[in-house]
Amino acid sequence: MSKIFVTGHKSPDTDSVCAAIAYANLLKQTGHDAVAICAGDLNKETKYVLDHFGFTHPQAVSHFSQVLGPDDKVVLVDHNESKQIIDGYKSMNMCGVIDHHRIGDFETDGPVFIRMEPVGCTNTILTKLYIENNQEIPKNIAGLMLSAIISDTVLFRSPTCTETDKEMAH
Repeated sequence: MSKIFVTGHKSPDTDSVCAAIAYANLLKQTGHDAVAICAGDLNKETKYVLDHFGFTHPQAVSHFSQVLGPDDKVVLVDHNESKQIIDGYKSMNMCGVIDHHRIGDFETDGPVFIRMEPVGCTNTILTKLYIENNQEIPKNIAGLMLSAIISDTVLFRSPTCTETDKEMAH
């Protein structure tokens, strides 16, 4: 059975890491074999958030060959530009992108699920995906997601913060 690896960008921040964990969890809740991986070391804020909500550091991966089997797939969260993707991405089987940034310069071999919205945080989009899929958000995952929204929107003061960010945080 193929596995889906969910990863954020290089130099990961709280939104990137928490989005990988939250989306991998949603995929598991909907019957997929999914795991969050991380494209680097965690900053202090992200380490604190993971520790506070009882999570360990996702496996750090510097090249996709470290984890991917021939049938495995990858979902990118919180990024979509080639310079931010884990090395070796051209050999991976990408099946999705969930992001809130501008569209980057990557290409895929086939069609993929893409969810991009002009909001302040990827976890805002993921909250909507849980709701749309009628999936309950576990308390510890909700804590990660809220922490990421607060971080990425700078306590809802960032110029990129939207009413949707505030609604999903609520």
